[in-house]
Formats: sequence, structure tokens, C-alpha cells
Amino acid sequence: MTSTPTSYRTAQIILHWAVFAAIWVQWLFNEPMKRTIEAIQTGATPVDGDMTMALVHVGFGSTILLAVLARLYLRYRYGAPGHAPGTSPMQAKIATTFHWSLYGVLIAMVVTGGMTWNGVADLGYVHWLLNIVLFALITAHALAAIFNQFVRKDGTLARMIPALKK
Repeated sequence: MTSTPTSYRTAQIILHWAVFAAIWVQWLFNEPMKRTIEAIQTGATPVDGDMTMALVHVGFGSTILLAVLARLYLRYRYGAPGHAPGTSPMQAKIATTFHWSLYGVLIAMVVTGGMTWNGVADLGYVHWLLNIVLFALITAHALAAIFNQFVRKDGTLARMIPALKK
């Protein structure tokens, strides 16, 4: 990386929205996954359709892991734009902490989910707690982006939605 880029690369934007969409799929298929895990752990047969939905959940979890790792690679290789002009040092520190927390929680969710699914360790409760943390982080992340775009008018949201650029 030679200098700080002024915008995200197209691949970074696509991966951002792919992870966002995959997380929603995960939330939609959460209950069938829980029922399938419980059935497997008790030696019962999963209810019709639950196993299919559980496999979708596993597939999208794997997709999230690959997309997050790709985003981290692209960030390492090409960097990421700095904070918007007018961002205070405290706001920048909070934003940076939230971004890295999102990456960490997403990876931890895949690891705990994978370990539970594969019978390595029953980390379902930890996975559930991480889900709550993830929801809070995503909510704060989205609200901050919307606030910065439409109240501060600093172009923050336009970085991930190029159509908003003037």
C-alpha cells in the first residue's frame, strides 16, 4: 500500500453488501438451524425442511467468512479511505473500533457456529451472545452512516453506495 485511497474499491463495496445480505439470510434461517442442532445433539431426526435450511445457514456462514477474509485482505493490500473531513479524533477512534469489532465478531460467529455444527464444542450460547453483539454493532454502524450522510453531510454513506455521490 503506497498511500491512503480516497474511495473503496468496487470489490470492497460488493463484499460489504454481500456480507450484509448474507447476515440477513442467517437471521432468517436461525430457528431451523437451532432445531436441527438440537435434533442432532439428542439423536433425533430434524424436522422436514429444517436440515435444508440449516445447510443454507452453514453455506451462508462460510460465505460470510470468505467475504470477511477477502475484505481484510483487500484492506491490507489496498487500504481504506480515511475518515470523512470534520471527523473528530474521538469519533474516528470509535468508528475504527466499531469496524474492527464487526470483523472480529463476524469471524467469531463463524468459528463458534462451525464448532457447534461440527460437534467440536457446544458453543451455541456463545454464538447466540455474539449474535446480539453483532446486531448492536450493525445497528450502530448503520445509524452512524445515515447520520453522517444526511445530518453531517460528509459523504460517509456514499462511500458504500456510489449512487449517492453528487
